[in-house]
This record gives sequence, C-alpha cells and structure tokens, in this order.
Amino acid sequence: MNDFEQFSYKKICAALADIDPSAVPDIYALSFFVYDNDDDPRYPVLQVGYNTLKHVVDSAASASSVEEAKWNFAFWLQNELEFIGVPETEDARLLEELLRSRSLWYTDEDEEADFDRCMQIGSDITAYFVDACVRIAQALHENGVIEQQFSCPIPVVVHELEYYDKIAVQTQSANPIGLAKEFADWIARM
Repeated sequence: MNDFEQFSYKKICAALADIDPSAVPDIYALSFFVYDNDDDPRYPVLQVGYNTLKHVVDSAASASSVEEAKWNFAFWLQNELEFIGVPETEDARLLEELLRSRSLWYTDEDEEADFDRCMQIGSDITAYFVDACVRIAQALHENGVIEQQFSCPIPVVVHELEYYDKIAVQTQSANPIGLAKEFADWIARM
C-alpha cells in the first residue's frame, strides 16, 4: 500500500475499534460508500459505516424486500464512522499528491480548455480511488482487523448510490472469496 492507503487504513482501523461494543454482535456488513465531494471527481471521498440486522428488520417494511433493506444503502443506518479524502485533511493531501504523481489531475483552466479530456481524467481518478478502497478492504481482511473486531468475517460493500455489475465485482474483490456472494446475488437479481 502507498502512503495514502496506509494512512487511510490506520484511520479506518481506529474508527472500527471505536464502534460501540453493544452494536458489534448485530453488525453484518461494512459500507465503503464512495462519492465525489461537491460532484468534483478530483475530490473523491470514502464514507465508512455499517448496518445491523436489527435495522434490516426495522426498515424492511419500507423496502421492496428484506434483501433490499439488507443491501441497499438507502435503507442502512447512514452512520458515519470515518471519512477519507475530505478536502483540507491530511488524507486528502496525500491523495492529491499521489494523483498528481500519476498524472491524474487537472485544473479548472484545463477543464475549460478541454472538458472531455478532463472528464476522462476524472473517470480515471474515480477508478483509482475505488481500487484503493478495495485494497484497503482487502488489507482489513488479510490482517485480521475485521474478524478481530466482529468475531467473524463480514463483507465490506464498496459502492456508490447506484448498484450495477461493477459494484458487485469490486465488492467481491474487496472480500475473501464467497463472503460477498449474498450481496452480489442481490445485484444480479435486480
């Protein structure tokens, strides 16, 4: 992992360690919700959260199915354990430095001069950031952080607000083989 990923990994480990112990036994999945700050792809953000089985039961009546209540982020608790990449933070500085070193950056002036080129760079930034989130989730599993915190492995769902095949693929990649199968199967049935 690079400096940005290591820094982010440590922040996420600390956030997971701070979860109220009374909630831990009911948590079945972690959320790695990825979005762009102010809809600007140069500033991707990761919001870390979780959901509980109790909340699935409580929200199932509002969803089209129990599966939707369980896997669709719109029905989750919407808790905010940690944010990675928020502008003017150390992790955002590390990320921007990394992106610039990989020629994954553009200025407002660049965007005015060649919008299409900059939107492609923005797409590449998003892809890189999502891949970094997947690597961080993999490290949480490989280093035993998740299993130690939750007494068993639970999936990390790497997602945005929309669900499609790529979300299933990246979530399966973020987790040990088979751990995210139920989530991926739900996407396949949608």
